[in-house]
Amino acid sequence: MPESIRPPHLRTLSIDSTESTDGTLTLVCRGQIALETAGTFKSEVKRHASNHQYVLADLSAVDYVDSSGLGEILGAYTSARSAGCQLKLLKVQPRLKDLLDMTRLASVVDMEP
Repeated sequence: MPESIRPPHLRTLSIDSTESTDGTLTLVCRGQIALETAGTFKSEVKRHASNHQYVLADLSAVDYVDSSGLGEILGAYTSARSAGCQLKLLKVQPRLKDLLDMTRLASVVDMEP
């Protein structure tokens, strides 16, 4: 069954972290940022933001984001900024990029293709 049409109770999000020699943390996200998993993304960013100047979120393996997920991405971005950390979204899938454009959040969050 394709990930994007899985029933809500089967939606998952896993996040692995790696730190570069310059102290930049990369969160490699896999799965879906949706109502059932969105808190995971925001709490991971918040957990690391106070200890890092830069946090990169690699979203190349995120195949679904719903409106709750968009809210959590924005909340994570705001929390990081409040902690003096810059959150940047990397490798954003075209569908998520379209959602960020439509909601005008693309002008708020930092992204790299």
